[in-house]
Amino acid sequence: NDEEPPPDDTKKVLSGAAQASNVATLGYVCIAAGHVWLLKVHAEATAADGQLFTTLAVVEVALAFEAAVFALGGLGRPLNLAVLTFAGRLRLLSAAVAWPWLVPWGAELSCRCGALSPSIGAGVLRHSIGGAVLIGAFYALREVSFMVRGEPTSALGTSESQIGDCLPSQAVLGGQFRLDKADLEETGRVVFVPARPRQGLYVGAGLAMLAGLTLGAAMALVNSFPPWLLLGALGALLGRWYGQLPKFTGRGEEGAAAMAYTDSALMWRREGPRLICRFGELFWIFCCIEELRRCEAMPSWRSVC
Repeated sequence: NDEEPPPDDTKKVLSGAAQASNVATLGYVCIAAGHVWLLKVHAEATAADGQLFTTLAVVEVALAFEAAVFALGGLGRPLNLAVLTFAGRLRLLSAAVAWPWLVPWGAELSCRCGALSPSIGAGVLRHSIGGAVLIGAFYALREVSFMVRGEPTSALGTSESQIGDCLPSQAVLGGQFRLDKADLEETGRVVFVPARPRQGLYVGAGLAMLAGLTLGAAMALVNSFPPWLLLGALGALLGRWYGQLPKFTGRGEEGAAAMAYTDSALMWRREGPRLICRFGELFWIFCCIEELRRCEAMPSWRSVC
């Protein structure tokens, strides 16, 4: 029988992206380059030094590294997967440690700019530095406990949890990491994430946002328009709100919902929000530097807090 079989008009569930989008990869490269450029402006165009410079520079470096890791993930298999795995671990840990330092930076800027009185500003600065140190020490303790004890069997679900298992089981530099199935199937980007979710990695980012909104509002009351610090925090907040990634379900589970997407739409429903979130954070850092430059030019600028 030489007759051709009738065409199959039924829609098939999409298999996801074969390779990462070059446009999205370029976006991550631009974000990384933007943070490096802002770090250069921060160092050369402002008089900030010592603690006031370092606390913001730490965040700039961490965000530049995070964007670079996502950009490298677009190159995929030509890169050593062991390198990408370590970069994925370092991406999460560096961001978790760096974000809390934006709180003392904002506190010191507000104090020097006159939004907070010297006594209140010094107190907020002292406590925020202590909080950032404690958060960093907590993350370090989790890594050290993993080096001493290894991954507990309770973390693998083979035994009941014992006292002290919570610390090593939450280590980022230790423990199992795997390819993010959602990214691999939907975007083609090679991104390594913990095989088990790690708790508390975004506490610092939340504290930084809360401090940015609060201190930004305080500075908006004493400084002229535009209120850079508040605008930056609001822009980052909107970016994070929009940047919530969609819930991923396997190809076999998506059924008719996945059929509504073209290959490109399936890719960009994940890449788009993530890029917008990172561009929002880049805008935040830009506004921080603009606020710093304006405050330094004010006659009421204090040399110390």
